[in-house]
Amino acid sequence: MTHRLPLSPELSCPLDGATLLFEPKEVSVKIVTVDIGGTRTRVARWERGALHDRRSFATGNLDELIATVRVVAPEGFDALGISFAGALDMRTGKILSAPNAKGWQELNLPDVLSHRMGCPVFLANDANCAALGELTAGCRAEDFVYVTWSTGIGGGLVSDGRVLWGNSGMAGEIGHTVIWPDGPPCACGKRGCLEAVAAGAGIARVAQEQLGQQLTAEEVISRAVRGDTSAQGIVADACRAMGQGLAVLSELLEPELLVLGGGITQSWAYLGPQVEHTLNDLARKPPPIRLTSLGDDIGLYGAAALPEHWPQRWKRAP
Repeated sequence: MTHRLPLSPELSCPLDGATLLFEPKEVSVKIVTVDIGGTRTRVARWERGALHDRRSFATGNLDELIATVRVVAPEGFDALGISFAGALDMRTGKILSAPNAKGWQELNLPDVLSHRMGCPVFLANDANCAALGELTAGCRAEDFVYVTWSTGIGGGLVSDGRVLWGNSGMAGEIGHTVIWPDGPPCACGKRGCLEAVAAGAGIARVAQEQLGQQLTAEEVISRAVRGDTSAQGIVADACRAMGQGLAVLSELLEPELLVLGGGITQSWAYLGPQVEHTLNDLARKPPPIRLTSLGDDIGLYGAAALPEHWPQRWKRAP
């Protein structure tokens, strides 16, 4: 049986300023956790400290999302936590950019789902959710930066055991830090962003320009590993850019740890030494780098923790 906590219907937050969701021994709190990625959406149920009944489907179909939520928690649930790969405003719940979910831009996803599902809904950027997942279920360090290195590059900041959300929930966007001012154009409209230079999409773009072939980042890296000198040059540039970005984070925040995740890090045995070489050259006190142990579930863990870790200054949780 699911016991519900006393939530204010107007504020969607705990009465008397109490912690939003908790799980004492006599109460079982169920949270449906959702990770909306660029191509795939994953859904699971968080109950008694573990993920259950994971499901996955193509991103973009709101009705399929709602149907899947009901499948993974047929007996009801207490809250819905969502990690979203795109720009958004956590204060209002509005999605500002949704390149892979047609029709979702300007959508207030928490309002829509709260109305359809009848429960509080909490929405955050995917990289910040990943940092929260790492904080609550991964390395559990007090001061660290999580960086996702995949098709794009994102980051989440943790200081003194708390995620730093920023003014609207989009803090930590290391991928849109300009490191090469005269570099390639970025999808955000600027030039020379770390994402444009070092992300998977950027690596593929450079391969198209220099090699005249349409290759994925994984294929370029695979060629580099096998000794292709042209591919090695492309990958080396990406690794130097990533090391430079991590060095900036190191000097700015003095984290005890850098945690990396994402598809590109699957080739860390080849990439890691190059990234660390640049980091060590450019940072006075380079922190150690670890790969996340949570794998593809990191966003689900973070979204499950959103209700409990929702910033208190935003009393009106979406």
